[in-house]
Amino acid sequence: MKNDKSEKSIIKTVFSILLICLAAFYVSRLIILHYNQTMYPETGLYESDLYAHISMALEGWGYSLTAIIIRLFSLLPSEGAFHFAFAVFLGMCEAATLAVTYVFLNKHNVKGNIGLAISLLSSFVMPFYIRSIQPCRYIGYQSASIWHNSTYIVMKVCALLCVCLYLEISEKYYSEINYKKVVAFAIVLAITTAVKTNFILVFAPAALLFLVIDKVIGVSWKRIIICGLTVVPSVAVILFQELVLFGKDTGNGIIIDPLYAVYLRAEKPYFTMILSALFPVLILLYNIVPILKDTISDLRKRNGKLTHRSFLLAWSVWTVGFAELLLLRETGERALDDNFAWGYDIGLFLVFLISIVYYVKNIIEIKNKKSKFIASAGAVLAGGVLLYHVWCGIVFFVKLSNGITFFMQ
Repeated sequence: MKNDKSEKSIIKTVFSILLICLAAFYVSRLIILHYNQTMYPETGLYESDLYAHISMALEGWGYSLTAIIIRLFSLLPSEGAFHFAFAVFLGMCEAATLAVTYVFLNKHNVKGNIGLAISLLSSFVMPFYIRSIQPCRYIGYQSASIWHNSTYIVMKVCALLCVCLYLEISEKYYSEINYKKVVAFAIVLAITTAVKTNFILVFAPAALLFLVIDKVIGVSWKRIIICGLTVVPSVAVILFQELVLFGKDTGNGIIIDPLYAVYLRAEKPYFTMILSALFPVLILLYNIVPILKDTISDLRKRNGKLTHRSFLLAWSVWTVGFAELLLLRETGERALDDNFAWGYDIGLFLVFLISIVYYVKNIIEIKNKKSKFIASAGAVLAGGVLLYHVWCGIVFFVKLSNGITFFMQ
């Protein structure tokens, strides 16, 4: 018995080291990729938004906190050092995303090597690519994994940290409220907003809905108001960004124009929207009945408990992002940038993460199912879809790392 336990422990340790090495290799490849992206213009070899972001920041224009970071790095003694420092910064943000993803999974009882593996795999989830529906692997779809936009890369880790803090606060504030975490959440939310406005535009409406739900299930007005006030610093940031992006002299604006954004680059947007979120949709359909039953029960009990808060939050953020992408568009020189997709993309990342959590949970529960064969077949189907999402991301990342445009087929 002792030998068996020792062998299992050695295997786990070896697997952990292997996963950590793979993560380190991935981050090193990211740094090389971003360094190359900073050296080339927007189009052509290593095409990305990084070159444009650097140029605008050094010219003194920029609404994002990353513009300030770029200017600080530009003080380094040589251009090579400047570009390398910015590439390392982005790589560290992506490494931090892996770490916060692991924390998120641990919070949902997906731990150890499984948590490490999923954290790494979740970095590659991309659209379920079918060439005959949309020839480009990324353009025309929506993706949770993006490596060509510096503000999205920084926003992603900050947004996930916001979600983790929000869940820590909201799952306990029926009985207690941690003021330190509330302040930390307000600060991180403001930083996230300063990096890229899109997250708060999809998160705030969803969070407002949950404040209403929490009042229904018994949370006091005082705690509801305290948590609601956490958006105040972010509102100040938004007002500044609105002045920079949509001031009188910019010629830019926002209008309601249904379907404009989804048809901007997609040939068959109704199909690509589904294929971009195919795995989460399958998990939603499989779990929707028990989730609705539990949620209705929670509302009736009014004991401050919301069993599926994380799942409902992720899908609420996704829904708001979907509505914004479907209905809104920018005018002026930003009309072709499809900027409302960024909020939808972060919502997509959240539903992928929580869907993987529920997929693991569903697999564990198969032994308790009456129809084990049907449940197992469903798990195999969903697992295959998830693996193809990941495979599409790996293929895309490898090609991108070799300098191929993100308009690739």
